[in-house]
Amino acid sequence: MFKTIALLLIISFIFIGGLGLLALQSTPQFTNNKTVNVLAATQSKKAAKRFITSLKTKKQPVILSLSQTEINGLNALLNRAFPQIVSDVIIDNTNAKINLSVELPLPKLIKYLNISGDLYPSNKGLELGDIDIGSLTISGNTLVSFSRWFIDTFVQDEMGTELVSMVQWVTLNNSYLKSSLLIPKDMSPLKQGKSGLLVLRDNLALFGDVNRVKVYYQALVTHLDELNNSAVKNRQLSYYIQFIFTLARNTVNEESSQVALKENHAALMALALYFGSDSFEVLVGDVSNLSLAQKSTRNFLRNKVMLRNRVDLQKHFMYSVALQLFGNNSASDAIGELKELLDSNPGGSGFSFADLMADRAGTRLAKLATISNTSASRLQKLLSGNIQESDFMPDIQGMPEGISSDVFNADYKDVNSKEYKQMLSVLDERLAELTLYN
Repeated sequence: MFKTIALLLIISFIFIGGLGLLALQSTPQFTNNKTVNVLAATQSKKAAKRFITSLKTKKQPVILSLSQTEINGLNALLNRAFPQIVSDVIIDNTNAKINLSVELPLPKLIKYLNISGDLYPSNKGLELGDIDIGSLTISGNTLVSFSRWFIDTFVQDEMGTELVSMVQWVTLNNSYLKSSLLIPKDMSPLKQGKSGLLVLRDNLALFGDVNRVKVYYQALVTHLDELNNSAVKNRQLSYYIQFIFTLARNTVNEESSQVALKENHAALMALALYFGSDSFEVLVGDVSNLSLAQKSTRNFLRNKVMLRNRVDLQKHFMYSVALQLFGNNSASDAIGELKELLDSNPGGSGFSFADLMADRAGTRLAKLATISNTSASRLQKLLSGNIQESDFMPDIQGMPEGISSDVFNADYKDVNSKEYKQMLSVLDERLAELTLYN
């Protein structure tokens, strides 16, 4: 019996390994030919806003509509935020050709996962053609059935079935892809009164130890309760960064079992939750439990604390810290660029390289604080001393600001142009001049 089971396991591993070798390839089959510019940013925002508005109306079904231009913009932003992913969707009257290449952290021979398939118009449900996964070709309907079974079996009973049944119909033409989505009522709140997303968040703790974040958050709140918040020093972001890193360093010294990287992550997350959006807490967990007076103090400080004598730079810096903790530096930088490109449109404040400087500084500080214990300990030592904002935020003198979309298109074109990359080099050179980022 033992030999039979062992043999079956060996055969299974060989079979799965063989499928992996057929599915993975040494070169990407698709390359990125889209770029992020003002048009891509604007079209992506329009598509996202339209879909969110449809969800908020709570009307069923929800109509998802995307133009080819909007799809191109979303693909460009995806690749900018995650350079290892290249996606492309080309629509016409007969089908939507979907291509995807993903670079994996594997040996060169099996480094890329290449997927290609067709989505067809359908009056009932989702209709896919054959799907090419590397050297393998499988039926799209087979893939859908397998995905449905896998989710139903290993994630949640009937969830896969409900997800597949959401798609009612799909229509295509040379300009648009439209689909009708019927969102099951059972997928909104659970019986416990908490949404599935929140249950998943609490079970997985995707963004760190919530209890550790609470410790730092409450320490900051208690500290502020004891201070006169009208004091000038409390209007500078450097004051709060020094406080939180001093606390992290002391915690590591007192609790040898705690490592610097984890403490920095919890400390920075607490600071980002305090100064950032209330929506951040939805991703992390229930951290704040503030009185009315404490909420008033937080709202006051969010809109008064400055970086380089500007509140907007403080916000850019702290939001980038949060985005780095939630994702990676590419995604954080891409979101910062997206906001500036949108600001260049009429009615906006204009594209600002000073804002991008604050974005990149926040991203890099959070990265260095959490990338390794050696780096984390170094930052604790540097930032728990008597720091100035010039220690972590470069000078913004001479940085072009208030750039309109017309001027941006004429002078910089897009994020891949030589002119734009030269400006990013200037930002990075100023960052490199600071001891913190060396």
